[in-house]
Amino acid sequence: MYIIIVGGGRVGASLSEELTELGHEVLVIEKGGDRCDLLREELGSVVMVGDGCEAATLAEAGAERSDILIAVTDGDEDNLVACQVAQHRFHVGHVVARINIPRNERLFRLLGINCTVNVVKALTNGVLQEIPGRSVTRLIPFKQDGLTLLGVRIPASAQSVGQRITDIDLPKGSAVSLIVQGDHLPHIPSQDVTLQAGDEVIILAKPEDEPQVVALLTG
Repeated sequence: MYIIIVGGGRVGASLSEELTELGHEVLVIEKGGDRCDLLREELGSVVMVGDGCEAATLAEAGAERSDILIAVTDGDEDNLVACQVAQHRFHVGHVVARINIPRNERLFRLLGINCTVNVVKALTNGVLQEIPGRSVTRLIPFKQDGLTLLGVRIPASAQSVGQRITDIDLPKGSAVSLIVQGDHLPHIPSQDVTLQAGDEVIILAKPEDEPQVVALLTG
């Protein structure tokens, strides 16, 4: 895929490296000439000087053939404009915007930018996961489908310890998507997997069923 990244800060640079390693064609657009020089030393020729909010810059970057545009500047307004220009002028199929101020998330969605990364919310969730005694984190709300992705850590005192997933009477429509046990990599569990204390379980559930799901796994 051809991916345009608007914003050459630390986030943009890291994304570029990761996506390039995955085999994608990447171009980073950055306003600052000095920053571009530094990025070229790190990333090579995949960097251009320009304003990713301007149609002329996106046209020069080849936005009409891009598969995804990711706007990750420090300014929410710039990220919003870049995504809107990409969508409406160049018909880019997928746009992703970084949101630095949480209250702006609703505005982005009202204006049709449905794929957003709320920096503060992501940081908050990361911190909360590290707080001793906290066993549940709401990861991603799927508003269109009315579902939520939950991360649940199984405490040693839970009645679910030693039970197979198939023996836990989860609400209808809920499903265990991934599980991490010990030092193993995340995997899709079979129904015969036995839960152990400390397991990290990722579950898809309806918001109204969250209390029951949490009680069944951690109570």
